[in-house]
Order: sequence, then structure tokens, then C-alpha cells
Amino acid sequence: MSRTSKRRTDLELTRRNMVFGVALGATALAGQVVCGNPVKAQPTGTGTVLITGANRGIGLELARTYATHGWKVIATARRPDEADDLKAIAAEHPQLSIEQLDVQDHAMIDALAEKLEGQPIDVLLNNAAILGGRENQEYPKLNFDMFEPVMTTNVEGPVKMCEAFLEHVAMSDRKKLIAITSRQGSIGSLFESSLIFYKSSKSALNMAMSVVAMRVADRGITVGLISPGAVDTRMMKNLGVIIPLITPAESARLVSGVIDGLTFEQSGIFISHTSKELPW
Repeated sequence: MSRTSKRRTDLELTRRNMVFGVALGATALAGQVVCGNPVKAQPTGTGTVLITGANRGIGLELARTYATHGWKVIATARRPDEADDLKAIAAEHPQLSIEQLDVQDHAMIDALAEKLEGQPIDVLLNNAAILGGRENQEYPKLNFDMFEPVMTTNVEGPVKMCEAFLEHVAMSDRKKLIAITSRQGSIGSLFESSLIFYKSSKSALNMAMSVVAMRVADRGITVGLISPGAVDTRMMKNLGVIIPLITPAESARLVSGVIDGLTFEQSGIFISHTSKELPW
């Protein structure tokens, strides 16, 4: 490649990064606007919550938030031995237990559900997800080896969790199945063309959870699809977002408050961390 060609390529990549950062930032920022009823900043009462992907980021702070407010927390991680921050929370809050779980592994999900048989779970919080690497999702040069793990983790995993733990949730007082989704899955909010696998997975998750909401309605179970906002996580930093980001702790407080206030009438609706209804 000549110096001129390389310079053009570098400039094009820079331009794409800037467009991506602005577009993603605009999409996320739209969900930051508080609308409707005031948002609770924390969960109320007590109960039992199971959180997937609780070893870092939003999942870690959700575990901390619920544990701090007296909830029994079942926090899962693929590699618990390496989850030092989560273990530190467990040391302070003995009602938090850590379980090994990879949501891509159906046998592990079934085994955990069997282990917890008879344990009511008020909130099943499907948080575990992967991005898949932006570099693998630049159409028309896609790395299709990443498509399956992204879809398996982000869609199949939460649906399998909702199936395996259905009876645990049904026997609880609060009866809530929650999926942490993303505005990146909103077709109505599509601003730019990167992350085709990740965007597709979140759109599919929204549809899947909407179907689940219809199927569990007769059991009084509420299904929530919640976007956590533009959060200062490793994933967002790697994507080059250029708007102010909220902290994982702040997102967790707001999301837990949204979950707390989520009504049966809102089941299956796509909402933000500020309780704003989002477009599909």
C-alpha cells in the first residue's frame, strides 16, 4: 500500500469512528431524558434477585445495589475465581452468593435451576451480553465466526434463562423477568451502520422477550426490556462514544428503580433507565 493510499485509509477510519461516536452518542443520549413519572433511584423492600454477568460493569453494580438494600442476591459469572470485585461485595454482604454460569451453556443453566429448585426468585435479571468486537462487524467485511456467539449469548441465553427459571419466578412475590437490552436494537432509532451482529442480537432479544411476555401473562409475570443508558463501561470506551456517560453505579441505581416500579401493564414494553418508552 502506498503512503497516499494508507493515509486515505487512515482518514476514512477516523471519519467512520467520528460518525460512529456521534451517532451512538445521540442514540444513547436520547434515552437519558427523563420523561413521565419520576424515576426511583433504588429498589425498595426486599426479595431475591438472580443476576447474570455480575462480575463487572453494570452487572457488578446491580449486584452491589441490590445487596446494599438488603436483597438476597444470586450473582453469576463465567469465572467466579477471577471475579475479585464481586467477591469483595459478597464479603461485605453475606446474603450475596456467587454461582458459576455461562449463559451459552444450556446444561449449566439447567443445573443451576435444579440446584435452586424451590427458591423463589423475585427478579430474574438477564444482564450477561457480549459486543463481539466492532472490527468483526464492518459490512461488507464481516467476520461471521462472531455471529453465532453474539446471538447465543445475547438472545438464546436470556430466553433459556427465562425458560429454566420460570417456576422460580412464578412462585415469588414480585414475579419479574428482566432483560438488559439496548437502544442499539431499536430499528426506529437507527443512526449508523456498524455493529450489525450486536444490533441484530438486541432487536432479536426485544422480540423474543415480547413473545415471552405474552406467554407468561396468564401467570401474572411481568417482563421488562430495559436499556441501561449510555454507561461508562469498557465496551463504551472501546466504541469511542463522545458524549457524557453515566457511571455503572448510577445506571444500576436507576435500572433497579425502574424494575421496582415496573407494573404488569408495562410488561413487554421497551423502556429506558429513566422509564421512557423507546421505539422498536
